[in-house]
Amino acid sequence: MQANITFQCNNLKLPIHYNHMLQGFIYKNIFDDDFREFLHEKGFEIDGRNFKLFSFSQLKGEYFYNRKEKTITFKDRVKLTVSSPVDDFNNEFLKSCLFSTNLQLNHQPIVVQEIDIDENKEKLNKVLIQTLSPITVYSTVQLNGRKRTIYYTPEDSLFSKYIKENIIKKAKIIYGEDFKKSDFKIEAVSRNKISENLIYFKKFIVKGWSGLFKIEGNEKLINTALDCGLGAKNSQGFGCIKLLR
Repeated sequence: MQANITFQCNNLKLPIHYNHMLQGFIYKNIFDDDFREFLHEKGFEIDGRNFKLFSFSQLKGEYFYNRKEKTITFKDRVKLTVSSPVDDFNNEFLKSCLFSTNLQLNHQPIVVQEIDIDENKEKLNKVLIQTLSPITVYSTVQLNGRKRTIYYTPEDSLFSKYIKENIIKKAKIIYGEDFKKSDFKIEAVSRNKISENLIYFKKFIVKGWSGLFKIEGNEKLINTALDCGLGAKNSQGFGCIKLLR
């Protein structure tokens, strides 16, 4: 399920790299304390890995960019998409958004104006999607005794391979089924329809890709992608997507 939330604001000023603030806002506004702690500290475990099973978009709205201060200021309204297949997450987060009288982002008040819900229960095996936040795919290797992160581009065959492996694990948590033999492939519509993004998450640079992608494969894996996000670091604001057709 995707919740498209429009907030009223008054010159909401944020640093350019605000992903960690949105993540903190989401965790803070999960209404149930026990579920918040579970999701923040652990999440859903499978094959020795933990998944939070939510993603969120970059903010949309009319804004002013201050190059000198490296800040972005949204004038009077801003839109955030938060996506998850987990009912507890959706219910507890939206409950807080609807009933809290003190919502704040970067210590500035915001007020929910509208919430639009998309259930993401499509029966499709071929779709066109647009990123709402960049997709990041990487692996970590040892080089000369030090850890090094290698990021993959959509032109690299490992980009689709690692995304498929990742989405199969998420789908197994959600559906309780083994999807190892299921088809799933993602590729960019064209090279000029995607762009590379460099985003700081706290003190670390994350490379990702934004734009239009084609996905083919198992319908449950496609719905998992729409609900959970594609690639890595979804709960840090990467890989959130929307269905175009």
